[in-house]
Amino acid sequence: MMSGLQATLRSPAVWLGVLGSVLVGWGSSHPEFALTGTWGADWIDQLGRTAPIPADRILLIAGCLGLTWAWWLIRPQPGRNHSAALILSLWSLPLLLVPPVLSPDAVLYADLGWTLGTGANPYDVGLASSGGPFAARVDPLWAGHGVAYPPLTLRLDQAVVWATGADPYWSVVAMRLPAILAVVAMLFLVPRLAAALGRSGSQATWLGVLNPLLVLHFIGGAHNDAPMAALSLAAIWLVVRRPSWWMSLIAAPVLVGLAMAAKQQGGLTVIAVAGLPVAATLAALPLGRRLWLLGWRTAVATAVAVATFVAVSLLSGLGFGWTRWLDLMGLAHTPAPLAWLSKGGALLWGLGGGDPTAFLVVAGRVTTVILIVAVAWTLVHFADRPLPALAWGSAVLVVLGQAVHPWYVPWSLALLALCPMTRRQQRLVIGLTITFAAWNGIQTAIWHGSV
Repeated sequence: MMSGLQATLRSPAVWLGVLGSVLVGWGSSHPEFALTGTWGADWIDQLGRTAPIPADRILLIAGCLGLTWAWWLIRPQPGRNHSAALILSLWSLPLLLVPPVLSPDAVLYADLGWTLGTGANPYDVGLASSGGPFAARVDPLWAGHGVAYPPLTLRLDQAVVWATGADPYWSVVAMRLPAILAVVAMLFLVPRLAAALGRSGSQATWLGVLNPLLVLHFIGGAHNDAPMAALSLAAIWLVVRRPSWWMSLIAAPVLVGLAMAAKQQGGLTVIAVAGLPVAATLAALPLGRRLWLLGWRTAVATAVAVATFVAVSLLSGLGFGWTRWLDLMGLAHTPAPLAWLSKGGALLWGLGGGDPTAFLVVAGRVTTVILIVAVAWTLVHFADRPLPALAWGSAVLVVLGQAVHPWYVPWSLALLALCPMTRRQQRLVIGLTITFAAWNGIQTAIWHGSV
């Protein structure tokens, strides 16, 4: 029988994925995807122009579809022996040196790092307000506004910009470094967590780490959700390995606090770290006692996580200015169902002579209540299964939030990969993954290109 490395290298599906990544990287290199008409590196601009408009857009779409199809073809089956690490390496390699793909957010990260390097607070001065080599390429939708990113993420951005000498191109590309380290950690953690929880390691790795959304958006797009996802999984790993009160209520929640300091939604992980050590007890208790046990343990873990988050925020010198910019997320045009309903309702209200702004304010409050109720219901429904509570709760946050971006999904996929799912749930999750990966390639080519 061939080794995993040999089987991987001889698999046509694996090389289809490599081709998909190459096409995505090639199409993304065209200057039309840079807001100023140049990426800041002549060789990249020249490479991109070898696929003139609209060929660059076709390459982008074809690459996303090819990578997604390759992922489906390599799904675990009896007798199949692939190396996940090699597949991830091969699929990632074509994306490492090209501009950020399918999203310009890495440019924002670089601008934030530059702003911090000048001694200014990005929460106060806003994006593209401090000059520097990245300001001109910041999306005008966000220019002048602050950001809702927490302090640890901003300090990582500053470190990357400093280490790369604030180079107009390489500082942006280097924003992938924290994401790459996070993905390596996920590749280590997911199969081990799966084995410890009685799940298939290969199946969990396929869904949770090799999926095209992670490859395209954590590595290709350099999104700062990746460190949060890795820290969240690390906290769960600590509890699974040592399910003691000290680990679940003190040590692991400290990691959750760090995950929050990378991206706030990581705080939901307290449900899993507090509940996993007593999961068997929770399953045997009636609902009321179950909620009490999970509730007080979660409250203790939350207190430790929040204290860690506050400490990081204060020690960073940046404080909590991000709270002023939370409403900005809804400005982006995404398929968020509640956001679309709110905007559609405001349009109709305006046509009827009403004040659309007032409608949006009320709609925002209503949708927030809907989100809170949906998350609460999910947590209560899965109160006897803390890890599914976290996994499905995170998915609810993605679907019902102000904005639905494909890079929000890989964290949920990594968590869901560790949970038992019905066939219907599997089809739903896999279908969502395929749809998001295909949709984002098409959406980027149509909406973000500028003729």
